[in-house]
Amino acid sequence: MNLLSIGKVHNHASEENMEILPLWRQAISSIEVTGAEDVFFKEEHSHYIIIHDPLKIKFPQSREELNRRFSAGMGASVVSYIRKEGGVHYVRGLMAENNASIYAILPYTSFDLIEEARFPQSNMESRKMKAFNDILPQLHGKNILDVGCGLGTLTIKIAREKQDSLLHGIDLLDSVIEQCKFNARVEDVVNAKFVAASAYELPFEEGYFDAVTCFFMLHHLDDIPRALKDIRRVLKPAGELFAVEPIDHFHDVQRYPEDWKVLFLEAGYKVEVWEKDKVSYLRAGLK
Repeated sequence: MNLLSIGKVHNHASEENMEILPLWRQAISSIEVTGAEDVFFKEEHSHYIIIHDPLKIKFPQSREELNRRFSAGMGASVVSYIRKEGGVHYVRGLMAENNASIYAILPYTSFDLIEEARFPQSNMESRKMKAFNDILPQLHGKNILDVGCGLGTLTIKIAREKQDSLLHGIDLLDSVIEQCKFNARVEDVVNAKFVAASAYELPFEEGYFDAVTCFFMLHHLDDIPRALKDIRRVLKPAGELFAVEPIDHFHDVQRYPEDWKVLFLEAGYKVEVWEKDKVSYLRAGLK
């Protein structure tokens, strides 16, 4: 079936970085619609269903539902509408790569909300947000670093709440960092900076940060002690590192709060550790 394109997607999504698909639920994309765009977007709707080119990547069998939804003949995303700027519409949660074609834009309405509908659920993101809200009031200082910032969602949230602070977010891929900058620009956040860098070799001078955060990211690292050592290097003498890690989601090694405590102590920190809602919390400072 040949469909007529009605628009183009512009973001920093690519075949390389869309493998971290859950993060892209918070990514912002712009859409240039050809023709009479007021036919598609209306002020009374906050969310839309967008039909677009499929992703080129294939997900493992354990995530087959993502293949059916985003990598088959077409992709279908439910997005939240942000605003119009000139001839461009900004939306959040579009699971389409840069320059993908758009074929249909449909309002998401109360008619679609089926209370008895069943579908696979993961509460990982909600637990992450609960942990973030617990940590946020404890963050203080002029310079704050978010290590493994992903698409910058939490970095931007901290920047909004701590407008007297300068937030720095780091992650590995240049394309992901460009998306962070794009998100921050669209959301009018000016006190957040992003740079592509490794957690093992942070591009900052010694003793620069008042606080460092690591949200659900340390368990992804191959060499956690090395990362903790370099984070310690960039912390001020009175600075603090806040880390939260899921207990029931891990790579290679499952760690409980006391296991994380040992790693932090061996890396030269004094540390307070506690557990809440299957999440390990750590608040660490320099000895």
